Amino acid sequence: MASAILSNEVGAYVMEAITTSSIKTLDQLERDGQLAEGVPFIHYGPVLGKGFSWANKTPALSLTGKLEYALEGKKLVIDFSKAGLVNDTAYVRMQGLTRLFIFGYVTQMDETSIRAVPYVIGDVIKATPAFPVPIITTLELRPVEIQQFSCIDGSWIPSAAEFKRLKEVPERTVKELICSLLEEPDVPADWGGEESDVLSANLIVAGQRQLGAFLLKGPSRFHEMKPTDLGKNADQLYRLFNIPAQIYVIQHCHKIGAAVRKQAQALAFTQNLTTPCRICFIDGVSTAQLLLANGLWPGSK
Repeated sequence: MASAILSNEVGAYVMEAITTSSIKTLDQLERDGQLAEGVPFIHYGPVLGKGFSWANKTPALSLTGKLEYALEGKKLVIDFSKAGLVNDTAYVRMQGLTRLFIFGYVTQMDETSIRAVPYVIGDVIKATPAFPVPIITTLELRPVEIQQFSCIDGSWIPSAAEFKRLKEVPERTVKELICSLLEEPDVPADWGGEESDVLSANLIVAGQRQLGAFLLKGPSRFHEMKPTDLGKNADQLYRLFNIPAQIYVIQHCHKIGAAVRKQAQALAFTQNLTTPCRICFIDGVSTAQLLLANGLWPGSK
């Protein structure tokens, strides 16, 4: 019973420690030039657990995961002992390939790996009146959940030939449409150091006005969005999340790749530990549906 109480109650204290101390992810530490031995960090992502089998008689346990973005090519290795487990559920929860939240500190670094020791390992969940759910599943907002974009008809999917028409739609057209739907009086001009393409406090979600920051990508690179498409130093997402918004919207005229989605989710997850926020992906199909609903689809009348 004591273990159950500890595992359920410790979360609030851990989150307070992380937020008041402004603990960063490994990727953020690397980009800010602060990654070093002894530095605390948070990590949320897939890891492979070894040593959790009941047949294993040694006390050593480890979690290993691949790092991405600024640390691509390196792996994270978390070493700890069975003595640190507070309940039996941990043996099943951390065995094999899984996704976990880790709060720890760096003990050793080399060209291929970052080794660390954990303070706490577990799941981050959001309690609801019905039941708790993993917080990562509550972060994403569908375009139609934003009142100004609810005109989208999800039953229409453009064919391959129709999809290519997005090459004809400049980014400026999408930006003007979004500003018009949000009743913004001015359409911002593009410039190299911008943190967002559109910033508006007029987004309405569930009847509430929300501050939204938009990242827009037009057809100059008509292919699946990758991190390398996001600024000269692949830092456009980081600049977007520098804005203390409530909704972060990432729009592209083509597919939005898994790497970009994971990176955006990681940034939103970290931001959500201190300030509630959500992310919305408007990919090529959703962009086409939005253009069609507003009479701007090439060939529509």
